[in-house]
Amino acid sequence: MAAPAMPSGEEFQPEAAIVNYFGSGDTLGGHLDDMEADWSKPIVSMSLGCKAIFLLGGKSREDLPLAMFLRSGDIVLMAGEARECFHGVPRIFTEENAEIDALEQQFSGQADVNFLEYIRKSRININIRQVF
Repeated sequence: MAAPAMPSGEEFQPEAAIVNYFGSGDTLGGHLDDMEADWSKPIVSMSLGCKAIFLLGGKSREDLPLAMFLRSGDIVLMAGEARECFHGVPRIFTEENAEIDALEQQFSGQADVNFLEYIRKSRININIRQVF
C-alpha cells in the first residue's frame, strides 16, 4: 500500500502499528506524527467502523485544514509533505450504524458477534509505520 509513496529503489518496511479506538464523543486533536527517525517514510492509516471527519492542515497550526470524510475500509497514505502536516479527527459519527457490509461478510461466525456489535458504534484506526 505504501509503494506509490516510496522513492525509486526503496522499500517500505513496516515495523510498528498504533491502534486508536474511538467511541461516542471521542476525538483526536491536531498533532504531528513526529516520533519516527526518518520522516521520508510514509504512514499507512486504515479506518474501520464508524465514519469520521479527518482534517489535514499545514506545517503550522494556523494553516487552514482540508476536511476529508473517512468511511470503514478507507486508507489514507501520508507521505511527502503531508508527513510534516498537522492532522486530527474532530468528529466520529457514532450515532449512525457504521457501513460495515464488507466486515460482516468476513466476520460472520458466532465468535465474531461481539466484534461486529462493537464496530457498528465505534471506530478503529490502525496506523502502520516504519520507525527506523
